[in-house]
Amino acid sequence: MNYIQIVFSLNRQEEWKIDLFKDSLLDIGADSFVDTQYGFEAYCPEKDFKEELLKPLIDNSLLDNKEDISYITNVILDQNWNEVWEETSPSVRFGNECLIRKDTHEKDDNVTYDIIINPKQSFGTATHPTTAMIIRSLLSMKTLKGCSVMDMGCGTAVLAILAKKMGAEYVEAIDNDTWAYNNALENVNKNNVDICVKLGSSNEISENKLFDIFITNINLNILMDNMESFTSHVKTKGLLILSGFYKTDVKELCDKTKPYGFTFISESTQDDWSEIILRKD
Repeated sequence: MNYIQIVFSLNRQEEWKIDLFKDSLLDIGADSFVDTQYGFEAYCPEKDFKEELLKPLIDNSLLDNKEDISYITNVILDQNWNEVWEETSPSVRFGNECLIRKDTHEKDDNVTYDIIINPKQSFGTATHPTTAMIIRSLLSMKTLKGCSVMDMGCGTAVLAILAKKMGAEYVEAIDNDTWAYNNALENVNKNNVDICVKLGSSNEISENKLFDIFITNINLNILMDNMESFTSHVKTKGLLILSGFYKTDVKELCDKTKPYGFTFISESTQDDWSEIILRKD
């Protein structure tokens, strides 16, 4: 599958306004981003890209100095993705607990969990605050021995792989993007872990399966639209870990989960992005 690379040059912009603008790009098909010195790059499947929608998005955004904003587009052929992401995706370290790296980067025997992720364009390199916050939350649990874990909207499957390496008994990972699904399978195999990877939506969650920990790092609209399904697959006393939204959305999401019997446990925030953990009573 070919992708369109949109290279944005943004001058004198506040970070939270850039994040909101990125969020709007998700609505027109962009599925991954890379920050640069002068702005960021957005990637969109060529079949979904409609350049005529970009200018109205910029005009209606909260970005300042719109007359200074510029962008160029490039076609990234399917076979070039390894080269593009080899250049842009760094290793990410969480103290001595976890290192997330490409297989071309050196292993560190001093970390507890060494995870190989060759991300291509799939979301989940641990460089984004939402992924990083969930990783920190999982690591804070010390062990997931005996737990069942769902990684819904898994992207690279980095969260699923970490959960399995932390001792989870059963892990399921689902994404509705074919490229992400194939990338997740590749990363699972490279890490030599047993994870059930599926292509599809919430309909693909194993029927009647309940999870001790249900993780989903997806944008706000998808979370809201699928909350009934997601919450129905959490065990009593199980945890629901949500991210992919802004701090201003936390109350709306907490209110959405209350009718399904969930209690707020904690919130983390990084660069205006938030993660919340809730328990099913």
